[in-house]
Amino acid sequence: MRSFRIQVNGGSYTVSLEQVGKERFQATLNGVTYDAEVTAKGNLTSWIVRTDAESTHAKAMNRPNDRVDIWLASMPFPAIVQTLGIGGYAAPAETRAKAACDRIRALMPGRITSVLVKEGEEVKEGAALLILEAMKMQNEITSPNSGIIKRIFVREGETVKKDSLLISIE
Repeated sequence: MRSFRIQVNGGSYTVSLEQVGKERFQATLNGVTYDAEVTAKGNLTSWIVRTDAESTHAKAMNRPNDRVDIWLASMPFPAIVQTLGIGGYAAPAETRAKAACDRIRALMPGRITSVLVKEGEEVKEGAALLILEAMKMQNEITSPNSGIIKRIFVREGETVKKDSLLISIE
């Protein structure tokens, strides 16, 4: 089970999350347990979220620096998500942002179908870096920040595991 601190619309909440199946999770927020099931993956992940009394559709899109855009029943909620460390405290924002931006890792296992940049190339935030094919879906991996491509750790046709280091940016 993992715990996160989520800030939404100025409020701070602690969420516990446990994976209970391949695409199923149980989340506890303010003492209420929700069942969540992934219905579609990609840059925008879709979910069905259920409690004992009701269900709703949710979508989430990861953004740089721990930010996530969340839609519940089509209502937008920008959020910041921080993994809680020792003692329930998150690492300082500057440390998390630097670590997240310096190294781009595979969010899922798959095959690199295209490397779209070269070492030494300057890129802007959001620029396409490479294409990772997973479960017959083409996933465009983008730069979380502006910078210069320091090193490319993969080549086209290579199979990577989840969390494999793909590219570093300085």
